[in-house]
Order: sequence, then C-alpha cells, then structure tokens
Amino acid sequence: MVFWKEFGRALKEGLTSEFSHKDKLVSLLLCETSAKPAGELTTLADYVLRMPEGQNDIFYLTAESRALCESSPLLEAFKEKGWEVLYFVDPVDEIVVEYLPEFEGKRLKSAAKGDLDLGEKKDIEAAAANYKDMLGALQGKLDEWIKSVRLSSRLTSSPACLASDEHDMSPTMERMMRMSGGELPRQKRILELNAKHEIVRKLQERYEKDANDPILADYAELLYGYAALAEGSELPDPVRFNQLLASLMARGA
Repeated sequence: MVFWKEFGRALKEGLTSEFSHKDKLVSLLLCETSAKPAGELTTLADYVLRMPEGQNDIFYLTAESRALCESSPLLEAFKEKGWEVLYFVDPVDEIVVEYLPEFEGKRLKSAAKGDLDLGEKKDIEAAAANYKDMLGALQGKLDEWIKSVRLSSRLTSSPACLASDEHDMSPTMERMMRMSGGELPRQKRILELNAKHEIVRKLQERYEKDANDPILADYAELLYGYAALAEGSELPDPVRFNQLLASLMARGA
C-alpha cells in the first residue's frame, strides 16, 4: 500500500505509454471497489476471481470521489445482484480505461454507458412498449438537453438517472476538460426512468388520461434535474428547477 501511494499514479500513466510492459503494469494495478471498505484496494485478478456466475464483464464507474460512486443511482441494480463495481476516482483513471479494454478475456465496461443487460432485458422491453408514447412526449420536452428517454435496467429504487452512449465522454472527463480550459459543447445524455417507481407509473397514468397535461413538462424537467444532481453534475437552469420544485411542494402541501 505504501508503494502504491507513492508510485500508483506513475504506474497508471505507464499503461498509456509503456506498451511493452503493459501486462506487468496491469498486474500491479490497484483499485477502489464496491466489495471492500474505503481504503482497501483490489487487483483486477482478484476482482475476476470474485465474479459470480452470470457476470461476464468487469464493471467500473468513474467519478470525482468514492462517495459519489457509492451514492450513484447507476449502481442500484449492481448492488441488488451482488455484482462488484470498481471505483475509478483518480483523474488519470479516465485515460487508463481507454487503454485497458479488457483483462483476462473480460471486457472492462462502464456501469454508466450503453444499454446494459442486467438480466431484465425482456421485462424492460415489454414495459417499454406500454410507455413508448409517454417517453417520446418527455423526450420532446427535454430535447434541448438529452438525446433520448428510455426505461432503465440500472435502477431499482430511484426514479431516474443519466446514462451515456457507449463511446461518449464520461461526465467526469467532460468536467475535467472544461476546468482545464477546453471549449466543448455540453454532451447530451440519455435520461433513464425506472418503470417500477411510483413517480414514473403516475406520470404514465396522467399521460393516458391527458397527453397534453402541462404537468408532464414540469415533471420532465424535475426528473432531469434530479438525475443530474444525483451524479454530481450542474443543473442547466437552477432557478427554473427551484421554481418547479417549490410549485410541486405547494401543490402537495
């Protein structure tokens, strides 16, 4: 651990340049993980040994801190299934994962990217057929900020989260580039909704009663804001979000 604290970052940077020694460097790589308490690290080899039957990929999540990883709604289904997720919280990790597509024949896959199949693909597809029109209506109201709205296999208790396309830049990398002075347009993300959550089910009921119900637009913005805050991203319009939240609270008071 003392050696890793002193030279860990240098070893990670070596993965991006010392290709002739890549295998040796990868074997020395230590990572934060959901399977161990803060301060205890794991190797990729030990992660693979712990993989349960049915898990084929090595999953990871990048964020600015372990706390953000642990509280991320993106990991709810992973926790429920007992699947371990590596926490990549060092800024250089964003670059390392680009040079480390697999380990021992297992793909390294971001828990925040792509349309993951966590064992409920058929159920999600069946529900999506019923929710299709409502999801399209929400997408139309959020088109300025998102690519699409879809039902999620990642969520078990939260109503919404933001995911990225497979090859998109992570929100952590996007924030890092902006902080370093880079100029780039805000990436549009994918808003995923939990079809089993009461909020989403009630939105579907309201849509079925009146597809032009103005409250649908308000809830679309609130769900997007909720998902952005949950991952540590900035709200596109904090004043508007606060107004909508206050209005919602007033209606329920």
